[in-house]
Amino acid sequence: MPAAIMAAAGAAGFLLLPIIIGAAMDSLGLQQQQAGLLASSYFAGYFVSCVAAVFLIKRLSLRVLAKSGYVFLCAGLLAAALTVDAVMLGFCMLASGFGAGLLFGLAVLIAGQGSNSERDFGILLVSQQLLAVALLYVLPSLIVPHWGFSGIMIALALILGPGVLTVFRLEYRSEDQPPSSPTQNPGLALFSSNHSIWFGLAGLTVYFAALAGVWAFVERMGVDRGLSSQWISISLSLSMIGGVIGGLLVALLANRFGRSRPLVLSLAAFVGVFVAYSMDYGVLIYAVSTFMFSLFWNYVLGYQMVIISDLDQAGRYAVLIPAAQALGAVLGPGMAGFIIAGLGYMPFFLAAALALAVTTGFFLLIAPAGKTS
Repeated sequence: MPAAIMAAAGAAGFLLLPIIIGAAMDSLGLQQQQAGLLASSYFAGYFVSCVAAVFLIKRLSLRVLAKSGYVFLCAGLLAAALTVDAVMLGFCMLASGFGAGLLFGLAVLIAGQGSNSERDFGILLVSQQLLAVALLYVLPSLIVPHWGFSGIMIALALILGPGVLTVFRLEYRSEDQPPSSPTQNPGLALFSSNHSIWFGLAGLTVYFAALAGVWAFVERMGVDRGLSSQWISISLSLSMIGGVIGGLLVALLANRFGRSRPLVLSLAAFVGVFVAYSMDYGVLIYAVSTFMFSLFWNYVLGYQMVIISDLDQAGRYAVLIPAAQALGAVLGPGMAGFIIAGLGYMPFFLAAALALAVTTGFFLLIAPAGKTS
């Protein structure tokens, strides 16, 4: 339970990114490039904390690290609500992202210790999507019209903050891990392991960058097509249900159909979604496409995480999975903002599809090296 709540808190900022970006642009008058860089600031902090966690988990208990994550997350959100300066806002989002990354990284680390990794990662994905379903409906309809961007930040701090009360139920402690060799720095040991893991982490970074770029501007795409804010809000909420279904499929199907087929199926689904987004669509196509986008993102993500985790025989790389995702999330929205502003949506979708195709090949190459049971 604590790990699921931590994962939901750590992923909330990313899952709510379309609403946060849209509110920032409307309330603070940010341009697309500035909005993309704002999102990148959040995920820069996310990335730094995930990498730092590799070293911190050997020195501090998970309870201390989890408490720190909640403090950084909520303090950054509250500070962001009180500033209108773009530079200071970037630093606030950086701090908030640091806390979110720490929480999600710890949740992935705990889930990776289980005997049924597909099920455990599926549960994490479902928990974060269920929270996002409610927030993506409530925030745009009840908070944004009255309090804008600042209201979102305060509401998130108040909703996510109480999760710190579950930290005291954490059972997995850093001192329970196998002791490191006395002649080797536990952190440096990370950089001498098998190349397949780093290949997978690099592929996950690029894959996540492509999808994060699309997700960051999916709300703006609806606005640019003339869809009402109410229908966009409903569509995004429904997309979270798709995410829940994707996570459930991972937990229920596990390795029944292998791990290569889900990768190929997801690539085909994303290409179809990009084609739909490129059309002159109405609310129905927008809603269905966004639903499928979220469903297959969570579906394929579960298998990607399991493939990398199963290659990690030393149990030291799991915490770098969210770091790879965060790095992709840093790069994706910023690059998407510049491409869309300069060339439009079509070239961006083509670039995203190419990135997904190449990185799917990465995972197909390393998938046979993982466990098959």
